[in-house]
Amino acid sequence: MVSIVWLFYRKFWIFTQMAGWGGWLMGGMPLGEDIWDLVGALFWLKLASFGFVWYFMNTFSREQYMFFQNLGYTINGLFIKAFGLDLVIFFGLISLVQWSITVF
Repeated sequence: MVSIVWLFYRKFWIFTQMAGWGGWLMGGMPLGEDIWDLVGALFWLKLASFGFVWYFMNTFSREQYMFFQNLGYTINGLFIKAFGLDLVIFFGLISLVQWSITVF
């Protein structure tokens, strides 16, 4: 299951991750307790980036969904699971950056 979501997510992961990291940089790169002021805005930014991806994939490359539909996955279900994976990766990497700054 996770491998199918990863196979779907890796087609557009660079765009969604760059949108999140760009938002974090524009917000002043907060860490620690300051990150909580920006979490809501980062969530909505990532949701908007997924909306753009969904729109462009539905408009220009709808035939790529057939592989996943033949496996029994719905398009909306894949996007929801990929969004969750994207949030886990993004906020996990921010936690890793915070940990590495405090340790080193």
